Amino acid sequence: MASESDAGKSDAGGLYSSLQSVTRGASVFAVGTGLSKALSFVFQVLMTRGLGVNLYGIYTYGFTLAMFVVNFADLGTSKSILKFVPQYEDERPHQNRLLGLAYLTSFVGSVLLGGGLYVFAPTITGVTLKEPLLTDVLRVFAIFIPFYTLTRTVSSVFQSIELQEYKMLLESVTTQAVRILMAGVALAVGASVVGVTAAIVAGSILTFGIALVVFFSRTSFHPSLGASRTEAGEFYNVSLPLTFLDAGRLLYRRVDVLMVGFLLSASSGVGVYNIATVIASFLRLPLTGFNQLFPPIASRLYSNGELEELQSVYRVVTRWTFTISLLPAAGAIVYTRELLGIFGNAFTAGEAVLLLFVAGELANAVAGPSNYMLIMTDHQYVTLVNEWSLGVFNVVLNYFFITWFGLVGAALATVSVLSVINLVRVVEVWYFEGMVPYSTKFFKPILAGIGAGAVMYGAKAFLSGYPLLVVGGSVGGIVFALGLFALGIEQEDKEFFAESIPALDAVLS
Repeated sequence: MASESDAGKSDAGGLYSSLQSVTRGASVFAVGTGLSKALSFVFQVLMTRGLGVNLYGIYTYGFTLAMFVVNFADLGTSKSILKFVPQYEDERPHQNRLLGLAYLTSFVGSVLLGGGLYVFAPTITGVTLKEPLLTDVLRVFAIFIPFYTLTRTVSSVFQSIELQEYKMLLESVTTQAVRILMAGVALAVGASVVGVTAAIVAGSILTFGIALVVFFSRTSFHPSLGASRTEAGEFYNVSLPLTFLDAGRLLYRRVDVLMVGFLLSASSGVGVYNIATVIASFLRLPLTGFNQLFPPIASRLYSNGELEELQSVYRVVTRWTFTISLLPAAGAIVYTRELLGIFGNAFTAGEAVLLLFVAGELANAVAGPSNYMLIMTDHQYVTLVNEWSLGVFNVVLNYFFITWFGLVGAALATVSVLSVINLVRVVEVWYFEGMVPYSTKFFKPILAGIGAGAVMYGAKAFLSGYPLLVVGGSVGGIVFALGLFALGIEQEDKEFFAESIPALDAVLS
């Protein structure tokens, strides 16, 4: 009969194995997405410095509308591929027919919706920014929609066969690198916003060509037409509801940008607002990274009845996510003006907006993977209700807050809604499954974060501009790490890292 000590070691081994899997997924994601985010940051600086706040706002508004259309254009096929390609891994003809159906659906849907954007571009301009250049930008983006939609559909195949690195290479890194190259060339020859947009669209066509080459050289799939009515019914029975779910998600993720243009009719406001969201989005990386492998692990533990281990993984991942997000959040709060100034002096008008978005991203981090906990514990319909309730509430709140408070109102509305929904998700996980992601261990990173923030703020007395960001941020990071170490590394963290990285064992002991 196994002793309690042996049982404890076995339980710990299972926990560390699960945490290692989640961490590996987060690490792979962090490398790819970190590079993509860095390239995106360079692109945004290039565009803001090259176009100025007003023309950048026109571009941003056109791009946001185009991405709205893209999210509907494939009718959920990119996500359906993730289900059906693995499901029929031993039936290659079946896979090829389903892929053929996915590509055909993406092509037809994107061409129709892109055509609609082209036709209604003048109407959209008239009811939003009222900038004639927006019409031309939207019509150029209408060409972009089919190529970008098909690139996403192709890259989802790599994810379905567990070649995530190819998906990230195509959809994130290559897309961003080509975008920088094409926009840089266009700006160098003196092109304005329409010419730069056209160059970026040309880059999306090039990226699609690269995606096709990689697809046919790295897989043995040969998409074909001829899916039966039964196969098509099975496919659309999954893809169409996912489109409906995405629609709800879009209502709270990017509708604020569109409503700023619609209610304020100011391209400069759109540009300033978007840059604030770009900076704040970096705080989302830890949570998004851990979410890459948390869902399948949570599903496995739940289906096997290993609820105690699931509770432990849920709690540790939430604390890690919050801890990693806290340092950059402190930096963004202390150096708000300096960060916005990177994009040009006109963008420093978004200080209040950025501060609100930092608060919203911290609310995301504090909730951890609660949304996936609901889905993986068979409460997906609760998630659907959450998404749509959140989306509708966000639209209503944005309308009133933008009307009353202007640009800051849009951020206040979105952050309020995000904070509420994250609280609701945590409460729902507790209500349905009796699991809570919090403990007194959260006080240590909070205290370390306060100390790091104070040091970064103190650096303002000696430095300014870029030196302040580099030196102050570095010193703040060191103080944060030392603070965590001085307050005491948690035993479960010591054991996990000692097992994962033996060289750290002596340091942490």
